[in-house]
Amino acid sequence: MKNILGIVVLGLLLSSNAFAESEKCKSLPKYSNLWYYNKCDEEKSLKSKKVKTWKNRQIPEEYHNPNLETLRYHFLSYNKRGERDKKFYTKPSSQPTALKFNLQKEPKIIKKIVKKLESTGLISYLMYEDGEIVIDQLSPPERFGDLIDNDTMIYSMSMGKSLGGYLMGHAICKGYINSLSSTLADWPIVKGTLLETATVQDLINASTGDQKYIWNNQLDSGRDIGDLTIASITKKELANTKPGKKRFNYSQFSPNVALNYISFKTGHKFNSFINDVLKDHVGLAGKLRMNGKGVESKGVIQSNFKASRYDTLRIGIAILNDWNSDTCIGNYLKDVYTNRVAKGAYNVGDGYSKSYAGFFHTNYPGISDTVMGMDGYGGVALLINFDDNRIVYTHAVHRDYNYRSLVLNAIDKGIF
Repeated sequence: MKNILGIVVLGLLLSSNAFAESEKCKSLPKYSNLWYYNKCDEEKSLKSKKVKTWKNRQIPEEYHNPNLETLRYHFLSYNKRGERDKKFYTKPSSQPTALKFNLQKEPKIIKKIVKKLESTGLISYLMYEDGEIVIDQLSPPERFGDLIDNDTMIYSMSMGKSLGGYLMGHAICKGYINSLSSTLADWPIVKGTLLETATVQDLINASTGDQKYIWNNQLDSGRDIGDLTIASITKKELANTKPGKKRFNYSQFSPNVALNYISFKTGHKFNSFINDVLKDHVGLAGKLRMNGKGVESKGVIQSNFKASRYDTLRIGIAILNDWNSDTCIGNYLKDVYTNRVAKGAYNVGDGYSKSYAGFFHTNYPGISDTVMGMDGYGGVALLINFDDNRIVYTHAVHRDYNYRSLVLNAIDKGIF
């Protein structure tokens, strides 16, 4: 009888604790950094005793050999971010850009990719050359194939920075913004801050002189940029600030500012603008969604996005085609590349490239070709070689798949 009573009491205690945790999660903004930090996303996840978690909610780049359970859990958890944010999105194009396939890479190369798909955090691999997809590989069902297919909206944070740089070019070419040398002085939300004298060029090179107040995604107050509006940051942390030395300082803040400045210049019709660019110009087959909640004029848009693997490749193809065209956006991309800034001692981001241009990574070691790269957490990367008309796009949950070989060597020579 005592044993039964003990079990009942224990059950009540456990259910009470679970209820308390549930109530705590209810009090937090859903999908905010605090919501994830308190593991409120674990109720319907792949959590098990074999799964290792970290306080910052993601696998550290330096952690070696995570097991499959840990990789699967973090992929699903990461991909849930922004799940309910449906304010800023594009509609599918009625005439999406057609993808041509000519899968003819030699068996030795395919075998190497498949081996990594079967043993690492690599989930998807696409290579595009001279107008055709020549490699198209996806994780097998026993690893991630049951969690992703060609239509799955997959999430990336830092690749959204580069997308912001590309969107800035279209904002200039459509006449919303005068030029790269324009300042942000006409935007009331940044008045009295270091951003007031920053140029668009400073902004998209992450060189506004904000390093005294911002490091990566943290403000000097301890607040996380990912949960905040531009209005909140400029009112609190950046009020009455002056810029420091204009040098590279990688963070989510500059691309968030860039996207919200575009919103301001379009009369806060950001949805209409991104549909013009991504639906009509790029020709996305499905939706693309960006995070952001609340009143658009407060600066709520976040520099991340969700799209399918093929639509993400379509963005890369559009950038490649634009570069090769004698158009305003093609000239913008070339100007951005010409005016790139050295990362120097502050090389945060992909960890390989030596300079930064319009939120794109540039000057990769050992590569003489003109390459611009979009890069994200966990080994997500889309690199474009403008000299060889080649794109390599990988999606991964951890950079344990030999990035140097499968991405850097591949974008340089097409072999690895």
